[in-house]
Amino acid sequence: MAASPPRLAAALAAGVIIALGATAVLATRTHGSPEQTATAFLSAWEKGDLGAMRAQVVDAPRSFEQINTAFTKEAQIRRITVGEIGLRAKQHLNVGEAATYFATFPVTLDGPVPYSYQGEFEIIEFDGAWKVNWSPTAIHPELQEVGSSEVRTVRVVREPDGAPRLVLLEKREVGEQAGALFASEGMKLVSTLAEREGTG
Repeated sequence: MAASPPRLAAALAAGVIIALGATAVLATRTHGSPEQTATAFLSAWEKGDLGAMRAQVVDAPRSFEQINTAFTKEAQIRRITVGEIGLRAKQHLNVGEAATYFATFPVTLDGPVPYSYQGEFEIIEFDGAWKVNWSPTAIHPELQEVGSSEVRTVRVVREPDGAPRLVLLEKREVGEQAGALFASEGMKLVSTLAEREGTG
């Protein structure tokens, strides 16, 4: 038996709604994956391709290249090697918060003083894609101030016991007072190194 006009109209309307719903889901689906974004960002970092790194970042600041250059070229790093990347999702999101993943990875820096550490950054869902939520800590957990008005250079030096340590140096004239970053006990080695460079 053929469907009556009201039932046919209702069936057609339901079909249209389902089709529109499926289209909306496809249209809002996030492209790529957190794994692909993390891999692309870190692979570009290993190659020194700042443009490709920036392409994976949400709203990269104007100081993006400067920060990365301070960490690599001025630190005399010859090669950056990233190990296996691990990802974990942020479990409890606040209302309106974008889906977030944390990428963790071991890093080895080949330079005058070899140095290894564990890195981490956030990957968020942004405008239909997965992007790195940029902060200087994405390349090292202690780089929160790199790129500010005071800090310009990063070095890896050896402690008296031979252990490698990453330090931050500010660019200043010979005899100029060290800034607030050198007030803490942990920055005395940096201040001494900066003074030696200024007088050398």
